[in-house]
Amino acid sequence: MRTLLYILAAPILLAACASTPAGEETPRGVAKYADDPRLGEEVDRICFASSIDSFGNNTRDTLTVREGRDHYLIEVMGVCTNLDDAMRIGLDSTGSCLRDMDAIIVSTQIMGGRDGSPFDTQRCTVKSIHKWNPDAEKADAEESSSAPQED
Repeated sequence: MRTLLYILAAPILLAACASTPAGEETPRGVAKYADDPRLGEEVDRICFASSIDSFGNNTRDTLTVREGRDHYLIEVMGVCTNLDDAMRIGLDSTGSCLRDMDAIIVSTQIMGGRDGSPFDTQRCTVKSIHKWNPDAEKADAEESSSAPQED
């Protein structure tokens, strides 16, 4: 029985050893997009927040939303564990604009659970909001492919 436990625990221990080098931390939140051409300037609010019609690019601490023609990257405080697997979101804002310190309600289920489980929803506090340009990556790729090649 002990041998079986050692065999099952070995991959976990080896994975722990394969983490980033000492002193190096993986960037989180907006910091991981520092060199990304899609990241724009920070804004203080998204007005007409009720007209946000889609979201995507979810991680445990960021997501992108679309409001009309505008796109935004929203960073939440800490880690919002359900955000990575979110199927729907709701906004809890004071007024018609989403600002820092307002909240995003995240659910991992498309439809409300019949059992009323509290584990499928999570409230995540907004830390910052940035403009997001999803076409910037394509534009940069096109510019580099159309640049003259040196022989």
